Amino acid sequence: MKRVARWGVLVAIAASGCAAPGEAPVVTPAATARATGPATLKAPALKNPGFELEASRGARCASEWSCTMHSDPKSFRFFADDTDGRRSFCVEPVKSEPWALVTQSSFEPALRGTRLRFSIDLRLAAVAGAGAGPWAQVQRSGERAQTHQKLIKGSAPWATHVVEFDVPANAESVEFGMMIRGTGRACFDDARLEIVRAGKNPV
Repeated sequence: MKRVARWGVLVAIAASGCAAPGEAPVVTPAATARATGPATLKAPALKNPGFELEASRGARCASEWSCTMHSDPKSFRFFADDTDGRRSFCVEPVKSEPWALVTQSSFEPALRGTRLRFSIDLRLAAVAGAGAGPWAQVQRSGERAQTHQKLIKGSAPWATHVVEFDVPANAESVEFGMMIRGTGRACFDDARLEIVRAGKNPV
């Protein structure tokens, strides 16, 4: 009778997914998923974030980046700079034009509902007007784009500047970069994109 009773206990333990004393626990795929949780969502990697790649011959902008301006394509000078021991990318106006941008797009549908942080190292030389700094824009389906920026002016040594923003559920694309709106020279380096808060359903 004792042997029959012990067999009944083992059957019950196996059915419940637990191990008998002294035996390895039974681990099911579902139990593993519950233990580890959903896969961690990572921000898309920016291309050439440190501006180290050489631009192709005759290119106006840094490799993997896009340089645009308000109107006149010759109104700003875009150039790589190594004068202080680090490779950076600089922008300065040579004509009277309101603004210029150095940007790239990086977007995945899984970013909808997240909060993003875009940061860039910045050095300023006599920047006047609205200023220069990190910039981001979210294109939304059926709505106006959302623009986020943090512009500073004057002269300043290298420091990290940041914009944070939420990505709405109807986002179609996100563009990141650096803006100068005014006069003077702005140099940029070490662009970074991070997720600071995951969405409700990061998949």
